[in-house]
Amino acid sequence: MKFTKPVQCVHCGNTAPMKIVASYEVRGDEKGMNPNDPLSRWGETWRLIICAACNEISIGLLRWYDFLDIEDEFQMKIVYPVRNRTLTGLPVNIDRAYDAALKVRNIDSNAFAVLLGRVLDLVCLDKQATGNSLFERLNFLAARGDIPQQLADIAHQLRQLRNIGAHADLGELTSAEVPVLDGLCRAILEYVYKAPQLLQVAEQRLQQLKQDKPST
Repeated sequence: MKFTKPVQCVHCGNTAPMKIVASYEVRGDEKGMNPNDPLSRWGETWRLIICAACNEISIGLLRWYDFLDIEDEFQMKIVYPVRNRTLTGLPVNIDRAYDAALKVRNIDSNAFAVLLGRVLDLVCLDKQATGNSLFERLNFLAARGDIPQQLADIAHQLRQLRNIGAHADLGELTSAEVPVLDGLCRAILEYVYKAPQLLQVAEQRLQQLKQDKPST
């Protein structure tokens, strides 16, 4: 039984050595620019690994060359699953809260829903929404025009799923709800934070193009 060096699992975020289930290696050699140079050997090792914390499978790729120490010079790159983390423009505390939720995404669906609910709470605080409950604060944002009513309805759906995850007497969430939960949350974050940032970048670029335009 072989193990990798400590690797962060993309599924659950746990960092620890992972069990190597299978390996596949490709080798080759190449000649230097000088005809008298010796052959340089290289290789790619593909590894199927399993996380001890969540039992999910990942695929790692390790590239090596014979003139470098494989363990010291190269770290294994996880090529599957792909990190689905492309949101930009988030405030630091909201980015941290969303990242914390993603770490339990494939471990506990109920915990994932609860942590995404916390992300909603932080969005309301950041936008200075008033109200005695998350329901009222979301409606406040919609009434003020910070988010469209359709997006407020999406947020309410996420809020209701969060309540189910937080209270056992309301039911049990499963892995089937995870993509729905994440999709709802990302839709809100993209509208509130990512879209305005992209608009600002586009406006700055447009102004720059106007300034760079040659005069006629």
